[in-house]
Amino acid sequence: MNFSDVVKVTNSLAVLSSNGIYIASGSQHKVFIRITNTLQIFQIYSCVDIVQNILWSADSLFILIILKHRGIVQIFSLENPDWTCKVDEGSAGLLNAIWSPDSRHFLTTTDFYLRITVWSISEVSVSYLKFPKACANNLAFCPSGRYLTLLERRNFQDHLSLFDCRLQWTILWNITLETDDAVGVVWSPDGRYILVYDNCLRYKASIYSVGGKHLNTYCAYKPTQELLGIKSVSWSPTGQLLALGSYDQKCRLLNDFNWTCLACLKHPVNKPIDPSLGLSPNGRPLCVDNEVDGDLEAYRAHRIDIYEEFRTGASSDLSTNFKGPLDSSTVQYKLLNDPVTIQSIKPDPNQAFPKVGIGLTEFSSDGRFLATRNDNCPSVIWIWSIDRRLSLFSLLIHTSGCVSSLMWDPRCSARLALCTGSDAVFLWTPQGCLAVQAPTHFNFLVSSLVWLSTGDGILLQSENEFCLCYLDSGDKLEKHKPLWKPPKINLSTGKLHQYEIKRSSENEPDHCLPFNNSVENEDCDSISNPFGEDAPNWLKQHSKISSDITVKVRRRSLSSCDKRNATSRESKPSRVLSSLSICRQAWLAPSPNVKLARKSAIQNAITAKR
Repeated sequence: MNFSDVVKVTNSLAVLSSNGIYIASGSQHKVFIRITNTLQIFQIYSCVDIVQNILWSADSLFILIILKHRGIVQIFSLENPDWTCKVDEGSAGLLNAIWSPDSRHFLTTTDFYLRITVWSISEVSVSYLKFPKACANNLAFCPSGRYLTLLERRNFQDHLSLFDCRLQWTILWNITLETDDAVGVVWSPDGRYILVYDNCLRYKASIYSVGGKHLNTYCAYKPTQELLGIKSVSWSPTGQLLALGSYDQKCRLLNDFNWTCLACLKHPVNKPIDPSLGLSPNGRPLCVDNEVDGDLEAYRAHRIDIYEEFRTGASSDLSTNFKGPLDSSTVQYKLLNDPVTIQSIKPDPNQAFPKVGIGLTEFSSDGRFLATRNDNCPSVIWIWSIDRRLSLFSLLIHTSGCVSSLMWDPRCSARLALCTGSDAVFLWTPQGCLAVQAPTHFNFLVSSLVWLSTGDGILLQSENEFCLCYLDSGDKLEKHKPLWKPPKINLSTGKLHQYEIKRSSENEPDHCLPFNNSVENEDCDSISNPFGEDAPNWLKQHSKISSDITVKVRRRSLSSCDKRNATSRESKPSRVLSSLSICRQAWLAPSPNVKLARKSAIQNAITAKR
């Protein structure tokens, strides 16, 4: 791995463009645009005040500068440096600003969330969004960029509105939420579902369809239990799983079939964990001396990889608050074979937002791994396997400090980069770990990192500097075959009612969901696996149970009505299923050859009877 030269910035303002070609950095009143490969200056812009935030448009042709102290937003163009745009919110103040996915609109939020203003840089028009909820994550765009969801507060109740960004930001529907105090809204990656979750005092997550239909509300506790709620949320890349990190040090995985909890990932602390045995399904560390419970007789223990940061040449008593690089020390990961106990940090009750619970959840690019951080022990990263076996896969223990930032490689299937505020960058793959130190003469402490869109480098940032870490060709990993992806809904065209998820009854599964893409036929009663052969074993079992229930429901309905009138929803997987036969493709109209064959068979039968 190679490091570039260090560049001075202000307030860690170094932002990669969406296409990964440029890097924008702020220094006092100026913004520098550099080329990523060489870090040469491409353009320099001057602002009217100190730069506080930088945002790139989706097409990387415009850059937005936020100047909060003066309530001003400035926009510059890379293609035409003479073109500029300046918006002054005046006495209303400026709280935040974001780009629209079309890169031709941007949204500004005034102080105290009085209103959200939509500004157009192409048509010079203005639109207003009223009643925004006073929370940071009150709006979200769908993956295609066609629709915008906004949390609102009307008549002392939470509301959710959907706006069409291509029809002059007109409102399509507005519904009343079942939440008590919603603080966030998130779209699923496939654009089929909308998640709205409550504040930290109440555990409640509500799922809605694109048409505004309420699908389900999940609560981990009984209504009478007064426990803390959700702290972090993350969708899997396919939208099939939803990870909810809670303040009770548990991460719950929900499926998109019936929105129930598939697994509860516990993070045991202050208990010895044996690498050769791992954890039980209920999250309890396994020990050889313990008696085996009835539920664990059929459970096969598995080894987990536990890596600990180790510095050679440093003092044995290394403080967790790393203050600077040690010139005489080198850092590396050490694989542990003995049981290890993860110590929990006692939070300060006098401080707001105590550091407890699962504060970070991130799925890998292919959805096969999940990385979590328990804020009770923030220096440890838990990596869970979602592929062949839903279990703990690896533990990364750091002695140089708390994990401040982590990110999965967008190009590689399973490669994780993280930093702890020290002079090193840590990389994890299923095959092993690697710790890379910045050059000692840099005196560079990595506080955050971002992968390049190409996956061949990492942008490293400290408090007042940034540099690039380039990966060698030998460091590139082969891409694994991703999990099956459900058909994505194209929200960029068509009418909204076409994507409404409808169910004939509460007990009947929805056939457009990926957990129930089975196809029945009059002459064939077997059910094919909707996920293919590369699906996880636990997911296949869940699909088999759901398919058996579906067969019973279908047989009862077909016995009371004409089979010829029975139709099924259209389902087009992204790849050909090997177990799917021609006679079971019920969504395809029969070809002329099939019609002639059936007609001749009927005539032959009539002739034989005569």
